[in-house]
Amino acid sequence: MYILAMKNSKLISTVFSAVAFFTLYSCGSTKIEPVQEIPAPVTEPEVPAVKEVPPEPEKKDEYAKSIGNVSVTKDTFEADKAEIMNIIKKLSTIMKDFDYESWLLYVDSESKAYWSKSANLKKAQSKLPVKGLQLKTLQDYFKYVFVGARVGREVTSIRYVSDSYVKAVQVTEEETSDSEEKYTVYYYFNKINGHWELHLPTIDE
Repeated sequence: MYILAMKNSKLISTVFSAVAFFTLYSCGSTKIEPVQEIPAPVTEPEVPAVKEVPPEPEKKDEYAKSIGNVSVTKDTFEADKAEIMNIIKKLSTIMKDFDYESWLLYVDSESKAYWSKSANLKKAQSKLPVKGLQLKTLQDYFKYVFVGARVGREVTSIRYVSDSYVKAVQVTEEETSDSEEKYTVYYYFNKINGHWELHLPTIDE
C-alpha cells in the first residue's frame, strides 16, 4: 500500500512537472508581434496637360531674302551689296546737285541709247503725274523723272533678279508667316564686266 501510494505520488509529480514545463516553454517562446499599419496608397497630383505651341517659322536672313532662287554665294552677295550701296550714296549727292554729267558715268550704255530716243521720251512724258512737263532729252529725263522719284529716298537692301541684274529696294513690310515681304524699287543695276552699272527700266519693264 505504501509502495502504491509512492508510485502514484511520483506519477502525479511527473505529470505536473511536464505540464509546468510545457506551459513555461509555450509562454516563453510566444512573441507578441506589434501591429503594423498598412500605409495608404500615395496619389500623384494631377499635372495639367501642357498645350504644345507650334514653333514659329524660321525667318530668312538678309542673304536668303536677297538672293531668292538665284545661285549667289554669301561672299558675292556682300561684295555686290557693298558696291551697289556705295554707288547709291554717290548718286544721292549727284541728285541733290542735279549733276547730269556725273550721273551719266554710272548709267549703262543700253539705257542711254533707249532714253535718248524722242519716241520713248514722249511716251514717258504722257505718264508723268505733273502735266505740262516736256521730255526732249536724256537730261530732261534725269531732271524730271529720275531725280523726282528718288531724291530723299532710303534704300535698305538689294534683291537679285539674276546673278547680273539686281533691284535696290526699300523694304516697307517684313515677311511674316502669312504674308510676303513688300518693298519699293528705286534702282536697277546691271553687272557689266564685273562692275555694277545703273540701269534705267524701259517703259514696258
